[in-house]
Parts: sequence; C-alpha cells; structure tokens
Amino acid sequence: MAEQQDSYEGVFAAQHRELDTLFVGLLEALRAGGAPETIRDDFRRLRETLEAHVDREDRLYYPAVGALRPIHRPALESLVTSHEIFRTQLGAIEASLADAAFAEAERALVEFVEGFAAHEAAEEALLRRIDAEILEALSDSPR
Repeated sequence: MAEQQDSYEGVFAAQHRELDTLFVGLLEALRAGGAPETIRDDFRRLRETLEAHVDREDRLYYPAVGALRPIHRPALESLVTSHEIFRTQLGAIEASLADAAFAEAERALVEFVEGFAAHEAAEEALLRRIDAEILEALSDSPR
C-alpha cells in the first residue's frame, strides 16, 4: 500500500478521493436546500481544493512526468486542456450560486462531477501506465 501512495497514480488518486468527498457534500447541501452562505462556503472550499490540485498537476507533476516519459506528453497536454474547461465550468457554477440560482448550480455541478469523474479515471489509468514504465525502467537499469 505504501508503494501505491508513493506512485504518481497513488498521489493523484488520494487527491481525487478528497475532491469526490467535497463534490458529494456540496451536492447534498444543494439538494437539501442548505443555507445559501453555507453552500457558497462549501463551493469555495471545493474550488480552492480543486484549483490547488490542478495547478500542482499543470505546473509541477505533468512537466516532470512529461520529461521522464516524453511519449505521454500529448496525453498530459490533453489533461491540462481539460483543466481549463473545468475552470470555466466552475466559474459558471460560482455565478449561479452568486445569483441564488441553486437548481441551475446543482445541474451544472452534476454535469461537472460526471466530466471530472471521467477525467479522473483517464488520468489515473495514464499515471498507472507511467508508474509501471518507470518501475520497469528502474528494474532494468544496472545497480
């Protein structure tokens, strides 16, 4: 288990589960008709966590992974492009919340969560392959 946590895929998977928990909490608050300020606070927490996550990926992890495994750069660039789309969607959700359009925000968040889940799965599968390639390269190198 410690080996998975030390892998690229393990690090991202743990961060994704944290985001998933925040998504669920916000959706539950929206569906339950929670207090508007609490919903907005939950959204801010989600957005800050997600922004920090994708920023680390875009500026730290992906460049390093791309340098180690250049063959995967196009796939990594595609993930970065997805991040820009997610940022735009979050802006629209935030605007709905600011306008107290909570039903609209909920619909947009459900759509966002579905897209992000697909992104998470693709990202984790790619990073699992890259981890395996790196481990194989390390095991093949002379000691």
